[in-house]
Amino acid sequence: MVRAVEVLSALALAELPDSPSTCLEQTQELLFARDRLISAISTRVGRVHRAGEAKAHGHAGTRTWLQGACGTSAGSASHLVKLATELARLRVVRVRFAEGSLSEGQVSAICAATSGLSDEQAEIAESILVSLADRATPAEVAKAGRYLREMLDPGQADKERDADYAGRYLQVRPTGSGGIAGEFRLPREAAARLRTWLDAYAKPKTDDDDDRPLRVRNADALMALLEKKITTELLVLVNVESLPKDHPPDPASDPAGGPAGYQQDGRVNGHSHGDAPPGERCPERGPGPGREPGPRAASGERQSGLSGLGWAMPGLLLATGQLLSPDDVARLARTSTLVRLVMDADGQVLDMGRTARLANWAQRRAVFARYATCWVDGCPLPATVCQIDHADNWTDGGMTDLRMLGPACQFHNRDRYRRPHRYERRPEGKDRWAFSRTGPRHTSRRPLPARAAPADAMNNTAAGARGPNAP
Repeated sequence: MVRAVEVLSALALAELPDSPSTCLEQTQELLFARDRLISAISTRVGRVHRAGEAKAHGHAGTRTWLQGACGTSAGSASHLVKLATELARLRVVRVRFAEGSLSEGQVSAICAATSGLSDEQAEIAESILVSLADRATPAEVAKAGRYLREMLDPGQADKERDADYAGRYLQVRPTGSGGIAGEFRLPREAAARLRTWLDAYAKPKTDDDDDRPLRVRNADALMALLEKKITTELLVLVNVESLPKDHPPDPASDPAGGPAGYQQDGRVNGHSHGDAPPGERCPERGPGPGREPGPRAASGERQSGLSGLGWAMPGLLLATGQLLSPDDVARLARTSTLVRLVMDADGQVLDMGRTARLANWAQRRAVFARYATCWVDGCPLPATVCQIDHADNWTDGGMTDLRMLGPACQFHNRDRYRRPHRYERRPEGKDRWAFSRTGPRHTSRRPLPARAAPADAMNNTAAGARGPNAP
């Protein structure tokens, strides 16, 4: 242990390499080593936490020991304790984290999903999420984990929603020049609205002359909103069986027109018709004075699935990947415009209605439902902040057809058009695409040791399979 500390200290004090390429390669090696250190640290923190050893040394608890004696931040201390607590019962995740076939981001996503579940539920979630982690990014694992938590523990979204809503705040203070500075926390529905709005009006610069940093673009977008120059919409993906029946509200018993416990949002101006003919959108109405467009609920009709479980299935906020409880889905559906999405059992969008099939905004919504991130391997940018790209270059005769469209971040969109020889396209699923970069790349991930895998690991992963962090 002393030797390892000496080596790390010497490395930290060493001169930087002259070559940026060498720095890149060494950074990846160090991050791989950091993940192994976090694995070793978390297992030891778990032992200390379970034994209550921190209290025996005069600390109030494990977290205060990590902050006081080890110098970690409050957030880092909480994160370590959560990892330690969950890894103690997630044996497959713990072994693969130590061996290097799961990254810290993937492990954190799995632990966040299993936190609060019973041991039996955690075992089910572990096998599913570990298998998914072999071919998905940490963000995709986290999104699947949130949905899996709601399926295994119905009502979890309601509990988290209430806790999230109770923690909302907005603090402002005047600046010396007469402006305002502050900080805030918004619950998930409002956060999705804000994220959608920022993605649309403060997304990465596209003009070479625009040198504004992101924080300045965010401020400019907020100023435009306060001046009422811009509007946006909220996209929510729901199962059609989760939608309430279109009964006329009773003004005497429900003057606000919403479920008990909620106030009608005066800014929302939209509507839905549960009995509208298939394939047709509800007519849209423009915003009234002082109002903003309401959320759009994309109702997915699956060809096969869990019959009769629609009311227990939450909605998905496409902008953030967070879940909405069935109560929130019912509330939003009464003031939203509905767009029909027909999806198969694999989540492939088959149709959006004859009248909306080729509409630009309809295609964008379908792309957001089909892809979670940029379609270039390794790019974590969410699809909602990406540009809509053609699988076949439009200048070469590529068609603007839904099955040939996908999300590409600004960098990869431009780079693929300028250097097409560096990218290789491959099919993903039935009618989705992904691109692999064939240019020079370096990876630090190594094969797993050639030894027998644990029995539970063999049951959950294919023999010889490696995660996305393996070479």
